[in-house]
Amino acid sequence: MKRKAQIGSIIILTVIVVVILVFVVGYSIKYAFTEGHETITIQEKWVKYKGNDAKYLVSATDGQVFEITDSLVHTRWDSSNLYARLKVGEICKIKTQGFRFGFFSDYKNIIIAECEKR
Repeated sequence: MKRKAQIGSIIILTVIVVVILVFVVGYSIKYAFTEGHETITIQEKWVKYKGNDAKYLVSATDGQVFEITDSLVHTRWDSSNLYARLKVGEICKIKTQGFRFGFFSDYKNIIIAECEKR
C-alpha cells in the first residue's frame, strides 16, 4: 500500500513538473515570436536596476511602457545604442517583440525604432 502511494506521488509530481515546463517553454516561444508595429511619442526614459542587472525602459505618451533588450530571435545586440539614440519628445515608428505581462515584469521589447527629429 505504501509503495502505491509513493508511485502516485511521483506521478503527480511528474505531471506538475511537465505542466510547468510546457508553460515556461510555451510562454518564452510566444513572447519571442509575437511582433507588432506602432507609432509612439517618447515621453520618458529610465533605467531600472535589479542587483547587477539593468533594464532600459521607455514610456510613450499613450501610457505604454516598453523595454529595450538584446534579442536572440532578431539577432539584435545593440540595445544600449538604441536606448541612447531615442530622445524624449520624438515620434518613432517602432517594431516590437513580445507583450506586456505584469506578473513577470515583461514589456514589449523595442527591436527597431525609426524616429523623426523635432
